[in-house]
Amino acid sequence: MPQPLIDVPDLPAEPAPTYAPIRRRRAPRTRLRTFMIGLSGGTVLLLILAVLAVATIFSPIGARRAGRAAADQELRGELASDERVIARAYVSQRSWIDNFRESFGVLVATDRRLLFVGAPPASLLRPSEGPPELRVESAPYDATFTVDTARMFFGTTPAVVVRTPAGNLWFVVPRDQRANARVVDETVDNVVLARARERERERRATAAPQPTPDVYVTHVVRYGEALTTIARRYRTSVDVIRQLNNLSTDAIRAGQRLRVPAVEDAGDSTP
Repeated sequence: MPQPLIDVPDLPAEPAPTYAPIRRRRAPRTRLRTFMIGLSGGTVLLLILAVLAVATIFSPIGARRAGRAAADQELRGELASDERVIARAYVSQRSWIDNFRESFGVLVATDRRLLFVGAPPASLLRPSEGPPELRVESAPYDATFTVDTARMFFGTTPAVVVRTPAGNLWFVVPRDQRANARVVDETVDNVVLARARERERERRATAAPQPTPDVYVTHVVRYGEALTTIARRYRTSVDVIRQLNNLSTDAIRAGQRLRVPAVEDAGDSTP
């Protein structure tokens, strides 16, 4: 006989085994590389520019003291044995040649000239070997230049500017040196003015004596005339006209009345 079929109940299926993922610890270099890759190219560029800006604006610790000390030492060698320092101020410079990094020095007004001695900034890539090559700028008082206190960097920073025919020299003035910088400015102005007066006295002392013609006439200056043209018209010299009219310079103006020697056929003149 066939065996009766036995109903076997369905057994629940066994769940598939699960395994926890293996976590691997990344090396520090791997994390840094992943972070750098995640940054955009613009962000990296901004970071580089920010680092360069900080390195440009802020000087290394001790650079100010070392630069001033080196400038003072070099100054002693630059001065003549009988040259006297009247005023001095510690200043600094920022030049495009040095990527606008700050170099420190001293600005001195002596009895002969205006003198600047400065130490260039240290290299950003490697320290310099040996003593620094200092910068020296000298302007004798007989040369054509002026010194003024001013402001630079859009009027935010006090400065001293030396204006010369070859160009202007700008010096940044620290807060503790502003009074000294004003003294340097005033000293240069006083010495230059005193020397100009001395040259004028010497010129008058060596000038030809005033002539004594029989008759003097009055000449009315016309627009565009100069002392040289008037002197030729009256067959005399510029020095004579200056002496007759007590003129300190050759500057004259239209309508001015000048006393000149009388000559025949000299043009319009008033006895």
